[in-house]
Amino acid sequence: MVGIVLVSHGEMAVGMLEAARMIVGPQEGIATVCLRESDAVEGLMERVGAAIKEVDTGEGVLILVDLFGASPFNAGARLAMQRDKTEVVSGVNLPMLLELCMQRGQQDLNQLVATARSAGTGGIRTLPETLRKAPPA
Repeated sequence: MVGIVLVSHGEMAVGMLEAARMIVGPQEGIATVCLRESDAVEGLMERVGAAIKEVDTGEGVLILVDLFGASPFNAGARLAMQRDKTEVVSGVNLPMLLELCMQRGQQDLNQLVATARSAGTGGIRTLPETLRKAPPA
């Protein structure tokens, strides 16, 4: 099974994993790394690297980060460029994480990257567009 590492500013990664567990149940092979205001950014890459090792079963690791171009993304990207079977997806949201939790037993790393992108963007909806699609009562 592909391992997942959630990396975020603040406690977002922990909160997202807790929410996912509430909805889809316990999840193995997922680690979180939080960058807190008091943390040295220099140590972030080391912590992400340790999380990767924790979840890597040989089938690959998907690093999900909150914001493209920020410190969590940069740490994940640097590590991914040094390793095989490691990918980074930015803009993590709960619909993305839930779909990955449900699909990672059946999909390889490349398929999960596509699933992450699709589920992440597909989970963004507005009330007006939802109401327009509702069938007449």
